[in-house]
Amino acid sequence: MEGDSAILRVMSHGRVTPQLRHWIVKQIEAGKSPESVLELMIRNGWPEGAALDVIERTLRMRVAQIKSVENAAAQTTDAKGPSPAPEV
Repeated sequence: MEGDSAILRVMSHGRVTPQLRHWIVKQIEAGKSPESVLELMIRNGWPEGAALDVIERTLRMRVAQIKSVENAAAQTTDAKGPSPAPEV
């Protein structure tokens, strides 16, 4: 995963970029644990506290995005009214 290391090295100077946030989300959604993402960031020069903060804020933002999409979908469904009862 040379590309991943390059992303982390470039961003190890404390600068949180959209690319870093995308990388974190991609890792978690691919099944990696937050702890393994943290370990990768530390190995690539991030101070533990800073890396932990970036991961936490990024994941909170992602959860908020998902909830927003779910709420919008629910409102769309509510606006259409109840579904007709299936015929028996």
